[in-house]
Amino acid sequence: MLKINKILNYLIVLSILFLIGKSIYDNNIEKQKLNQPKYEFSMSLDETRTVFPSADSIAQDAVSSYIVFDKQDVVGKVVNTSPYSDNIFGYNSITPLTIYIDKNDRIVKVELCPNRESRGYINNVIKSGFLESWDGLTVEEALTHHVDAVSGSTYSSTAISQSLQVRMQELTSQKARLHSWDWMLFVKQMCVLAVTILALICFFNPKKTKTLRRVTLLLSILILGFWSNSLLSLAMFYNWITNGVSLTMQWAVIFIAAVSIILPLVTKKSFYCQYLCPFGAVQEFVGMIPVKKITVSAKLYKLFSVLRKVILLTLIVLLALGFGLDLSMTEPFSVFSYQSIIFEVALLAAVIVIASIFIKKPWCNYLCPTGTVLKLGMRN
Repeated sequence: MLKINKILNYLIVLSILFLIGKSIYDNNIEKQKLNQPKYEFSMSLDETRTVFPSADSIAQDAVSSYIVFDKQDVVGKVVNTSPYSDNIFGYNSITPLTIYIDKNDRIVKVELCPNRESRGYINNVIKSGFLESWDGLTVEEALTHHVDAVSGSTYSSTAISQSLQVRMQELTSQKARLHSWDWMLFVKQMCVLAVTILALICFFNPKKTKTLRRVTLLLSILILGFWSNSLLSLAMFYNWITNGVSLTMQWAVIFIAAVSIILPLVTKKSFYCQYLCPFGAVQEFVGMIPVKKITVSAKLYKLFSVLRKVILLTLIVLLALGFGLDLSMTEPFSVFSYQSIIFEVALLAAVIVIASIFIKKPWCNYLCPTGTVLKLGMRN
């Protein structure tokens, strides 16, 4: 079993390196395709009439832009944010927008185009009315109009807002402050950093900080989980590999990821899974319910240690082969974004939490792909 684990470790590392190399190659190819949008935007007259009923013809006048006519009169235009915002990413991908603008240069409608963002986050954005925030504004007003991010869909909604702003900037040939200072985001990240420091204190002094560790785990659930949604996950790591890292929005999570990878390599002890993971903390607290626990044999534990690596390797290979997986569906962590949660993830999380009453941290010990990545440098 030990040899199988080692072989799987090597295969996982090689697969991750291949995925990183493939991403670098794909990004270089895209850079060579100048003026070619990542989203292929096209409009039909029927689609245009849903917003401009009197339209009798349309004509493409530039990249991702159509003029709308009623006989010889211009009644408006329809523009898309791609390729101008192709370097702005949400949780998983770019978020292209179709923007309908009337003849008075006022925005009539903002429409989200097909994308690879997590379904739960996008549904939350749409239901919140976020896309209607710019209705009635002129192009110039929309350029500087600030809209608060949608709680539970921060990355997706921020990407949408910035994409629209970039497109408005191109239309007006004006410069906008695209990354205005977000005090709430800063406060959240500082709180995340504070909880991480507490976890580090517990990690290096485990015998003297048993009570502090429980307090830290509770804070992790509240701050890293429900409030800021600053969790490590496969979806997040894959987004970083394929799209890059947003330092302004994610520096606290980047710090967590760095120490969570480095410490196990140096100390051969798990940090994130034992001291910081909000979902692991939930399982641990639920496991304190005084009922008879199920004892898992060493043989079965070793079998699951192989199974979890096989699951991780399979997911990485599928991604490398180009399968469009929504990784947020493969782990229960989005349960903390309760505004955006979808039924399948909620069901998975509920089953695991209930199982935690009888089995010690079942997700962490037997299934978690993210935990498997973080423990690759540890002894099996």
